Amino acid sequence: MKQIGILLFFITSLVGAQETASVQVIARSLPDKVMLRWAVDQPLAWKKANEIGFLIERSTISRNGEAVIPIERQLMVTDPLKPKPLNEWEALATQDQNAAVIAQALFGDSFETEVPGSQMGAVYAINDELEQRFTFALVAAEQNFEAAMLAGWAFVDTSVEIGEKYMYKVYVPIPPDNLSNIEEGTIYASPDMYEPLPKPIGLVGVFDDSRVTLSWNFNLLQSYYTNYILERSDDNMSYMPLNGAPIFSAQQQEDTQQVSLFYNDSIPNNKKFYYRLKGKTAFGEIGPYSDPIEGQARKNLGFVPRIYRKEIPTDNKVILYWEFDDKGNELISGFELRRANTNKGPYETVKKDIPITTRKTSFEGLKRSNYFTIVAMGKNGTESESFSSLVQPVDSIPPLAPKGLTGVMDTTGIVKLSWDKNMEEDLKGYRIFRSNNPNVEFSEVTNESFNAEMYNDTLPVRNLNTKVYYKLQAEDQRYNRSGFSQMLIVDKPDVLPPSPPVLTKYEVSQEGIRINWIPSSSQDVASHMIFRKAMDDQAALWEKIYETSAKNDSTFLDTEELERNQYSYTVIARDSVGLESNPSSPLTVVWHGKTISEDDIKFSGTVNRELRFINLSWKIKDQEVLEYRLYRGTSPDNLRLYKTLVGTTKGYNDVDLEINSEYTYGLQMVLNGGRTSLIKKINVKY
Repeated sequence: MKQIGILLFFITSLVGAQETASVQVIARSLPDKVMLRWAVDQPLAWKKANEIGFLIERSTISRNGEAVIPIERQLMVTDPLKPKPLNEWEALATQDQNAAVIAQALFGDSFETEVPGSQMGAVYAINDELEQRFTFALVAAEQNFEAAMLAGWAFVDTSVEIGEKYMYKVYVPIPPDNLSNIEEGTIYASPDMYEPLPKPIGLVGVFDDSRVTLSWNFNLLQSYYTNYILERSDDNMSYMPLNGAPIFSAQQQEDTQQVSLFYNDSIPNNKKFYYRLKGKTAFGEIGPYSDPIEGQARKNLGFVPRIYRKEIPTDNKVILYWEFDDKGNELISGFELRRANTNKGPYETVKKDIPITTRKTSFEGLKRSNYFTIVAMGKNGTESESFSSLVQPVDSIPPLAPKGLTGVMDTTGIVKLSWDKNMEEDLKGYRIFRSNNPNVEFSEVTNESFNAEMYNDTLPVRNLNTKVYYKLQAEDQRYNRSGFSQMLIVDKPDVLPPSPPVLTKYEVSQEGIRINWIPSSSQDVASHMIFRKAMDDQAALWEKIYETSAKNDSTFLDTEELERNQYSYTVIARDSVGLESNPSSPLTVVWHGKTISEDDIKFSGTVNRELRFINLSWKIKDQEVLEYRLYRGTSPDNLRLYKTLVGTTKGYNDVDLEINSEYTYGLQMVLNGGRTSLIKKINVKY
């Protein structure tokens, strides 16, 4: 019967803990059938198994108490079980959200989750989408057996016979050429193994003012039930379910860890209510109801005793004084004195029937540590208990100050502290103190005495403090504290990027674009980097064009491969461990290109009298020319536009000439953006 336990907890505890994926199987044996449920225990293997499908082989190993030789083996399905097509999920998904979750996990293009409450907190901590699909599909399949069958993760064998015992094997038929492997899962089952489902036990209700807190032990029947349904009644006859969705635990507890489930219900005071519980298995079976519990909420007294004074006349006796509003006297029947060895209890009543007007009582028989409370006993059955008050016979000798305090902090903000153990016999523990400034008062990290010699503290590392300081005190059983240990200085790892530089201005000159900035103010800056991006290309990326390690550098002249364009510039600071600042606000600069000087234009003319023309040729240095304008005149002062030529032209033959004449030619370039160069002039005699 133990095999019908919860797959989810077994599988999630194995994820990441083993290298080879495997199929995990559970079974429920009934008199006329055997129900199987399975799942693959790793996300990637789960995805692959859903694509390939599952086969089920049943081996009959005994019949009427005798071994079956040879073992009879039978394949229970002819084709691998795979998730049904999406259209077959629609009817069930509209009725049950668990089926919708499985369908989305199997077929959805994306899988996003939101946290609806603390019940699912452990599950929603999973961030990876495949793991989300994997985990939520398993959770949902635990709640709906019919949906698990649609997904190809469940099977009902109705061909079983009384007296026969079977071994079921569920496996993924992976092709031989596939290098991955998913180990098969096996389970033992038989109609003879049928057991009725047990009744839940241990349901407890704590009734308070206008509410009740219900709880029960989840581990006790974890091998049977995956979730629970809670019901309430006001007449112990007609019950209504309380929870809209089944209540279950998503914790991955250790084998020895006890997990209780809780439910808070708001109810009116002074009215009796009844509660009962029933469990649901992974196979959709509903178990019997628990025994009902009953109770009623009662209004709190509204008045609380407060112990304000204690006297210890001898090492064995204490006198306690308390306050209680006289208006509450008519609501109570008296007071009780309760005592415990620790603040958490358990407390036992050591004096009863203290009169309602009394505000002082004594107790003899003190131990080394005594915690006392005064309880006002309400006539309506409620109690109002004071805070505890510690009473200890005199012990004024404190322990020695701790020694050997050491510590280190890692990049995640975890500080690991350790120190030498104090040797006092009555040592209770230690108090740990911390500060970001050694010259101010330290704050206590521990809320109670810490009884070990190693402690992990967690701090934010992304702040401006570079060091953190610690001190220790030892504390004995009488809460006497030692002096402080020597102060420990812990260096914080550098995880903060430097502050960003600031671009201040730019200058456009004949040589290029000069950028000026104010360097980062951070002390650990190692370099500043200049990045540039051409704005005419939307797909262009930022390109690093300069880096300087000189802290005082604040200017850079960009001359590298500049073309007529708009350029954006930004500056980033980098510190000694490689952390980079945010980029500075970018500057956008328009670059019209370099100005063409006369020396950049090679322009000449050659006379060919035999063929009667003047050959003009030219060459321009490093410029993209749209067109050339050719001027002609008889002197440099009367030039007129003579010809317009395309930008790829390298020369022109002038044949419209007169013998024994002198000509002046001028050449001008039209560049990108309509810019024009100066006119280069030459004289030619013909």
